[in-house]
Amino acid sequence: MDQKEHRSYKKFALRGMIVLAVIIALCILFSGTIRTLTTPKVRYAPVKMGKFESTTELTGKVVFPETNEIALDIPEGLSLTVTRVAVSPGDKVKKGAKLMTTVVTDGEKTLATLQEEYNSAQEKLESWDRKNGSIRLSRGELQWKEAWENAREAEKKEREARLAVMAELDIGSGDAMPETLPEKAGKEAKAAWKTWETEKESLEKARSTLKSLDKFAISEETWSTLQQRDETEQKLKETESQIMQILLLQKQAETITAPYAGYVVSLGAEKGGIITGDAPVITLTAEGKKPVIRTDISDIKQKVSKGTTITIPTDSWGRAETKVVDTGLSENGHPYADAEINDDVTWALGNVSKILDEEIKLKLTTKAQDNTCLVPSAAIRGSGNERYVYTGEQETSALAGSRITVQKVSVTVLAENAGTVSIAEDLVRSKVLYMEDRAITEGGAVMLYEE
Repeated sequence: MDQKEHRSYKKFALRGMIVLAVIIALCILFSGTIRTLTTPKVRYAPVKMGKFESTTELTGKVVFPETNEIALDIPEGLSLTVTRVAVSPGDKVKKGAKLMTTVVTDGEKTLATLQEEYNSAQEKLESWDRKNGSIRLSRGELQWKEAWENAREAEKKEREARLAVMAELDIGSGDAMPETLPEKAGKEAKAAWKTWETEKESLEKARSTLKSLDKFAISEETWSTLQQRDETEQKLKETESQIMQILLLQKQAETITAPYAGYVVSLGAEKGGIITGDAPVITLTAEGKKPVIRTDISDIKQKVSKGTTITIPTDSWGRAETKVVDTGLSENGHPYADAEINDDVTWALGNVSKILDEEIKLKLTTKAQDNTCLVPSAAIRGSGNERYVYTGEQETSALAGSRITVQKVSVTVLAENAGTVSIAEDLVRSKVLYMEDRAITEGGAVMLYEE
């Protein structure tokens, strides 16, 4: 081969190498493009350690945890009629605030009747004094009279104490009293028996004293006359006492005021209603206590303690924020939480009287006591007890470049809400995959989104 042919051959070979290099480059380029187009793209989920927070939607109602019934000393046989009510349940009142006004039911009519009875007894007593004013008892007769009255009073007390023992021992009216107290008698029966023994001893002394004064006994005729006077005097005293009771009750009940600052829980009667000594006039919150919003927390897994945040969404105010001030168990054994009715709540919803019967929507935010691994909800896959995440293991090669291989990792879900899941495993150093643009599978390859 001559030199000219040799140079042509070299040029041909060089051109072939250049073409081959271009072809290889194009293959690599197109293979990378194809891989980019066909490989799922993902992002790394933000995983961190922290205390899981959960917000639960609940409903609650206003309750009054501690109350105090305000009553008046209304004598038996009397009652009050409400003439005006100045407050409503849920109202906040100051000390001395007017609550209601009342009058003694048929007060004027009853007073008139009692006054007639009083005047009649007074006239009867004056008539007795005119007719029998000459009766004078000796010192001995006065002693006998006092002893007789003491004996009658002692008999009354002994009878009452004996009946109390019979009631404690379940003894019928026709049965005899036991000579000694039964060994199995309870504490109350023992106390009643001791009282009876004391009264029985007093009765024996009173009878003994009366018997020792038999020689001074007043004649039956004189005694009967004196008894008439005593009965009339007693009637006079009783009638006067009843009149005073009504007059004092009229003054006391004319305007009923709050004995301390608090909230009105309920009314004993509306206007025109009747109040007796058996019922409270009005019920207030206990002194220094406030109403709360109570909500059932039976379905909340996290611990709810004092200070836990509660928000109340509203249409006009946006939302009000308050906190848990107490927790406990209801009569049905259901756990509950009490939220404070603070200024935020009343500004947003209105006064207690306005929301008293409403069902109030709440959002209760709880925070776990311990740190756990927190993962976005979108990264948690599966259902029930079969929950898992995909993680990425990055590999690099000269020809294929960077490659991320998908691995499946089972997880234990401790708690979850709409955006975050708390898991028992620590995946902070793992590359948890999520937000893929197409389905990914274990062992498959993925790429990161180009930001």
